[in-house]
Amino acid sequence: MLKLNGEVFAAGFSRFQDQAPGAAELTAKVYVKIDLNDIETTLLAQLDTGAAYSTLASQVAEALNLLDGDGQQVTLSARGGTYRGRLERVPITLVADEGEALDIEAVFFVSREWPGRTFLGYTGLLDHIRMAIDPRANLFYFGRLD
Repeated sequence: MLKLNGEVFAAGFSRFQDQAPGAAELTAKVYVKIDLNDIETTLLAQLDTGAAYSTLASQVAEALNLLDGDGQQVTLSARGGTYRGRLERVPITLVADEGEALDIEAVFFVSREWPGRTFLGYTGLLDHIRMAIDPRANLFYFGRLD
């Protein structure tokens, strides 16, 4: 699929969107497709390498019965304020348009207070995969970090 020094770097890729449906933000972002085991619809999640953790929109966390979990309690500081919640392990799939999808267990911040969208952050997810972005073709390449 995508090679680096003759070895497989990424085994799958998906087309990403520059805008989330209905988003008021006018600047381009990277929204990738993910599947969560207990939710039947594919979600768009914003890729954010500067985010300390991945976050789940509160309604998604509620649908997955994660809001009353027993994960580590943490406080997350974000642009909109400070939020108390928990870090929970969640199996996700990075959806592939071509090649192989990637199943991985990721650490997500979940909170009833969280007003934001679902983000894929660095610690506990992006630091466990290989990834590359082709902004001209809107392609997000991903693979195992083996």
